[in-house]
Parts: sequence; structure tokens; C-alpha cells
Amino acid sequence: MPDQDESTPAPIPRIDPAQWEEREGFRETLLLHYTDSEANETLRRLVRLVFDMSLDCAPSWPHHPEGETRAELAAALADLRHLQGFLSAVGREHEISSLNPSDEALSRFAESQAIEVGRVADRIEEELA
Repeated sequence: MPDQDESTPAPIPRIDPAQWEEREGFRETLLLHYTDSEANETLRRLVRLVFDMSLDCAPSWPHHPEGETRAELAAALADLRHLQGFLSAVGREHEISSLNPSDEALSRFAESQAIEVGRVADRIEEELA
């Protein structure tokens, strides 16, 4: 592995909330589809292994040219945009599916929460500009 001065960090993607499915990863929004408990736990163990391995490499991580805190906020922003898109999709379920009254109420709630998450993401984006 190259040392810190020879490597460049991978860019953090800007996520269009409408394209959230293209950025799916090992989030709960993916893991919820693995209902087999053994498969679900295997994926969680894999994520822990990958994370632990990345921490082992911390001394050789490159510095983000824009600064570490800015990069961390950009990563949080990307995840918020994913969540915004996911909540928007859940919020449309009452329009495209027949839901029982309880699920319809939750779908409408998700729709409003997508807007709130979007506001938080917009605020972070403004601060990073």
C-alpha cells in the first residue's frame, strides 16, 4: 500500500436523492432486505471486518486536501442524501400502492421526514460551500 504522501483519497460522491438506489451500500436500508438471520449477520460481520481492516490502515490514509472535517461532513451529506431519497421513496408508497391505514400514515410521515432530512442536508451543503 502506498504511504500517505503517495496516495490520493477516493472522492466522496455527491448523491442525487432521486438516484439513491444507485448508491446503496451496507446500510440498514439494504440490510433490511436480508431477512435470513444468518445471511444478515454474515453481511454485518463482513462490514465489521472491512471497517476494522480500514482502521488498521489508518496510519497510511492520505490526508483529504480539503481537510478532514470537511471530508467527514461531505461523507455525512452523501449519506443524508441517500436517506432523503429512501424516505422519499417510502413516502410515495401511499400513492402507488394500496396500503392499510397504518402504513399509509407512515408513508405520509416518511414523505414529510424526507423534506426535513433534505433541509438538514441543504444546511450542511451551504456550510461546505
